Amino acid sequence: MLATSCRPGVLRRAVQAKALGFVNKDASPALLLNAIRLVAAGKRYVDASLALDLVQAADMPLTPRELSVLALASDGASVPETARTLQLSKGTVRNYMSAITRKTNARNWSDAVRISQGAGWV
Repeated sequence: MLATSCRPGVLRRAVQAKALGFVNKDASPALLLNAIRLVAAGKRYVDASLALDLVQAADMPLTPRELSVLALASDGASVPETARTLQLSKGTVRNYMSAITRKTNARNWSDAVRISQGAGWV
């Protein structure tokens, strides 16, 4: 997977999809080729510049569905808009929002969005 630094949410989804290699998109062609060879040989490769972000991704408490709700809300979508987009009921969206607020130890929904953006999850 080619990735940019400071995007733990993207890295977490890649780990869940069983990605074996993580290379910074700004890496040299030689480093990329080396990573491809290692992964092709069945080994794991993590670019040093992504290591900390990968560790943070492992510590992210949110589920993929919670990240979907969070991403829409952080872009300014209302509860009805989020529900329509994700084909959920408004009550389910509110339940996800409560879970996100609780898992991020936030005081309220806007604080949860701020914390999640600061952590690079969205």
